[in-house]
Amino acid sequence: MPDMTLYRGERDNVWPAPAVRLIWGGMTIRDPWPGARLPNQTATGAWSALSRAISTGGGDLAAFSRTLRTAGVSYGLTFGRTPVPVDPDCDHHYVVTIHHARTFLLRYGGVGGWALGDEVPWATDLTAADQDYVVLNGPSASRSTVLGYGHFADRPEVTLFTDVPTTWVTSVDGRPIGPHGVRVLTDSALSDDERIRLTKLRRP
Repeated sequence: MPDMTLYRGERDNVWPAPAVRLIWGGMTIRDPWPGARLPNQTATGAWSALSRAISTGGGDLAAFSRTLRTAGVSYGLTFGRTPVPVDPDCDHHYVVTIHHARTFLLRYGGVGGWALGDEVPWATDLTAADQDYVVLNGPSASRSTVLGYGHFADRPEVTLFTDVPTTWVTSVDGRPIGPHGVRVLTDSALSDDERIRLTKLRRP
């Protein structure tokens, strides 16, 4: 299966700097859906929450996409599918790689909510993409550790509803993670005030 590369910029007045951002195993989500938290996440619970969220919005996929793009939802992190020039409004730029990525269309399953539809080859090739899609790294939500939703604005984007493990972070500001790149702190290096302020981002 192919790898999917994603790009995200973050601002210091919204998110902690990379040395702190990655302390708890990766890029964590403020209010993740059930089962979407590191370190032992699966996409099963998040998939159920996604189906409910779409249905709550009247089942309009385009409207749900607009919410993801414009509302800055606390239950997901939005990434670009294509690299763009460094954004001067962002302090840090992350490159993330989802290994063995698979993309699926959505279909309405009636009373049971939404279900995966046909698999489409859009993990690396966006030229044929013409509608919203789901991103997994397995054949089903129950066998995936990632759940994403692909949508289109000025550029193609994917909103991930599962925490992003550090091992998926290819680089931050052009530097790798580790001794010769971005050094990640430990939780013990933080003050009590910092721990309280970052409570929603912390993981076991």
